[in-house]
Amino acid sequence: MKLSVLPNTSTPAYKQLYDQISSQILSGVLKSGTALPPIRTVSKELGISVITVRSAWDALIAEGFVEARAGSGCYVAPFTDEMVLKRRADALKAPLEELLSTARSLGFTKKELIKIIEKA
Repeated sequence: MKLSVLPNTSTPAYKQLYDQISSQILSGVLKSGTALPPIRTVSKELGISVITVRSAWDALIAEGFVEARAGSGCYVAPFTDEMVLKRRADALKAPLEELLSTARSLGFTKKELIKIIEKA
């Protein structure tokens, strides 16, 4: 699993880690049961605080992406294809609403917007 943190960005480091891991889970790169690297290892490799990495892992656990196993570490939670599809759709909701709002304010019709999306 490849992780990185950009230091000069408005997105906090823990959120960058959360976003990368959740995206890898939803895209199928990380499969159910895959072990996450130990918090201290990630902290050392990225040169960030253990507390920052712990915050990312805690957020992943809280959102159901990851399970903590006592004495064993954290693992990708089991997901059915249906669950992954729903989570992927949920992840698109906010940016899609923003896109639609912008398109409406610019006067695009539904048909025009669909053509633009198809070309992209």
